[in-house]
Amino acid sequence: MVFVRPYDPSARRVSKWSGGETTELFIWPEDASYAERRFQFRISTATVETECSTFTVLPGVHRFLTPLSPEGFTLVRNGAESRRLLPGEVLSFSGEDHITCFGSGRDLNLMLQGPRGEMRIIEAGGEFELPEAEFIFLYTAEDAVLAWKGSDSLPEYQTAFSFAAGDFVRVTGGGTFETSGRTVLFIVY
Repeated sequence: MVFVRPYDPSARRVSKWSGGETTELFIWPEDASYAERRFQFRISTATVETECSTFTVLPGVHRFLTPLSPEGFTLVRNGAESRRLLPGEVLSFSGEDHITCFGSGRDLNLMLQGPRGEMRIIEAGGEFELPEAEFIFLYTAEDAVLAWKGSDSLPEYQTAFSFAAGDFVRVTGGGTFETSGRTVLFIVY
């Protein structure tokens, strides 16, 4: 069986960073503090409000980032490597990298300090299997219906969950899903 736990948007913590605002979707462990850099992992969205901004340097943190805005961003890593990052693409980088961002919009982030993890984009119509992991989260980048197509123990069972753009949920249990809208999958082992 699969269980889906939505997180209330009104409970999200919002803070300022040099380029805009960050909205914390989830941080672990329960007594973690991003401001004090005491966390194992953190999932957040951010607005980039200036045409040129600099990401916070976070030694010892591994980061994943994907744009949510259609225009995407141009990112310059350590003053040399430039890359255009568009929605549907994920950049994995060290928190020690100096990242300059050109363009404004919104993005989605996963920060890991200790555990392993990944961020995957599942496009509309895409199917995915939930792996064995301690934490699995889904963020719907657009309105989506996620159809749970069953698992080994319940292969014929099917149910669907409807989500609006920006919904964030924790998933427990296994099985195969299909999504009708772009969905971001966060896995922390």
